Order: sequence, then structure tokens, then C-alpha cells
Amino acid sequence: MMKLVLSALLVLSAVSAQAADVYKIDTKASTVAWKGTKKVGSAHDGAIAVKEGDVTVDKGQLKSANIVIDMATITNNDVKDAEYNKKLVGHLSNDDFFNVPKFPTSTFKLTKVTPKSKEEVTVKGELTIKGVTQPIEFPAKVVVGKDTVTGTAVVKVDRTKWGIKYGSGNFFKELAGDKIISDEFELNLNLVAKK
Repeated sequence: MMKLVLSALLVLSAVSAQAADVYKIDTKASTVAWKGTKKVGSAHDGAIAVKEGDVTVDKGQLKSANIVIDMATITNNDVKDAEYNKKLVGHLSNDDFFNVPKFPTSTFKLTKVTPKSKEEVTVKGELTIKGVTQPIEFPAKVVVGKDTVTGTAVVKVDRTKWGIKYGSGNFFKELAGDKIISDEFELNLNLVAKK
């Protein structure tokens, strides 16, 4: 009888293991590009590295994900002058924006996936920046393969919801013209996870 129970438990364990697969984020193959704009005039863009993460797939469908972004890796691509580039990245890293020394990582936790078509989904989750967690929702394209999961999305983030108000015309009414920085910035995600 004991052997029968053990056999049944082993079968159940095997079925459970097959039902949900965990894929680790390939940090070298994954990219996060950012873009910020002013109300009038210039825009800046750059990149931030993925530190670590994983995604869980159940019966061929994305079920959960946890992504950690290394804020200390933030770079700028459009400013060619080395001194000004360093100054800009330093400003993004200080307390006016992301306060990287105090908050070296940002995280995203996927809480719900709603399929729209074979590869198109709506993603809901929790984004944590500067220690502040807010819900966020965006469309994404997810492709689940045997050994690889890829996800791409363009995510618009209203930084003021995370307490990043520097240069916001909604909070500093005296600002005008090219002094006003758009509340929204854009993240272009290209994530690759492998077994």
C-alpha cells in the first residue's frame, strides 16, 4: 500500500513539474531602452541593463514573471559630448530622478496575463521604482518556445506616480518651454528567458 501511495505521489509530482516551467532571464540577450522628452524641443534616450529575473510558463502560457533592473547601469545614447553625457547620467542617477545610490534596482512583478491573440497579450503587474510600487498595464508580444520565451513591449510610465516630479509642468507651474520635462517616459523592452 505504501509503495502505491509513493508511486502516486511521484506521478503527481512529475505532472506538476511538467505543467509549470521556469525560465531564467538571459541578461546578455535582454535589453531595456528608455526615452524621455521635453514638452518643447529635445529628447534623450539610452539603456538600462537587466540584472536578473525569471518567468513561469504553464501549459504553454505565460503565468508569472519577476524582473530586476540594475539602475546603476543607466546610459545615454544621444549626447555625444563626453562631459555633458556624464553630467546627464549623473543627474538621472541623483535624487531628482532615480536616486540610484539609495535605490540601486527597480523591479517588475507580473500579476496577470490576458491573451488577445496567439502572441499578443495584455500584461498587468507591479512596478517598483525608488521604493514605490504602483500597478501598471501594457500590451506585449510573448512567444513561448520549447527552451526560450521572448517578450517585447513598449511601456509608457508616468514617472510622477513614483514620486519623480523634477521638471514636471503639472507640479511646477512656473516652468515654461523647454524647461518642462514630459511626465511620461518610454521603456522599450526586449526580454529573453531560457531554460
